[in-house]
Amino acid sequence: MDEIYRRIARSLLPVLCALLAMSFQPLAAETDAEEEGFGTFGGSVLIASDYMFRSISNTNLRPQVQGDFNWSHDGGLYLGVWASNTNFGGTGNSMEIDPYIGFSRDIGDSNFNFDIGYWSYNYPGSELRLDYGEVYTYLNYTNGKFSASPSVWWTDNYFGEDFLDDVSALAYEVTFGYELYEGLASSVRVGRQTFGSGNDNLDFTYWDLGVDYTLGDWSIGLRWYDTDGINPFLANPNLADGEMVFGVTRSF
Repeated sequence: MDEIYRRIARSLLPVLCALLAMSFQPLAAETDAEEEGFGTFGGSVLIASDYMFRSISNTNLRPQVQGDFNWSHDGGLYLGVWASNTNFGGTGNSMEIDPYIGFSRDIGDSNFNFDIGYWSYNYPGSELRLDYGEVYTYLNYTNGKFSASPSVWWTDNYFGEDFLDDVSALAYEVTFGYELYEGLASSVRVGRQTFGSGNDNLDFTYWDLGVDYTLGDWSIGLRWYDTDGINPFLANPNLADGEMVFGVTRSF
């Protein structure tokens, strides 16, 4: 199983590098900076009743304050920094700071869009070495009010050297969304987290479902998170035993 994971990584990383290089080609060919454009900055701030990562609480069932700041280019390249408070993983682990980079583009005139990138998880205050990164890829489909987004996330060292050192992990999931009314959308996500190196006893299933209402730059969400098959070594079952989470987001 480990070899399968490594083959996935070897196939995704060259593709990501090639796509990122492609995104700069219009800049080289375009001499008018105003016409081409430098890109767009954006972000958001979220206050929620809990921080759920694959339906496991990362704030010990306590509130979350999350921020995201990003830049995107018309060519498809984007990058940013995501941050949140945390409460897990031992003494001093109270903050998560995640830089990320990726490339996204529509596939011709179809209803499909792809997204491929790299997400780095960092816990600067922790006494344990928990930092790690995941390569991810999405295939997004939209048709009217309906959307579907299967994705795959791979790492060669799940939650760093002091947790599952050199253990690779593959998460695959799919999210379905539907716009109920203008500004009101429902969605459901189902995923499976799997582990290599003979650690398949840690595999678990996760899901969440809920609704989001958006009005201008504000969004209100209510979601139910749950898991099946959580091993106590991986996480306290109380942190993954079903929870309703309420959140308010301000985008800018």
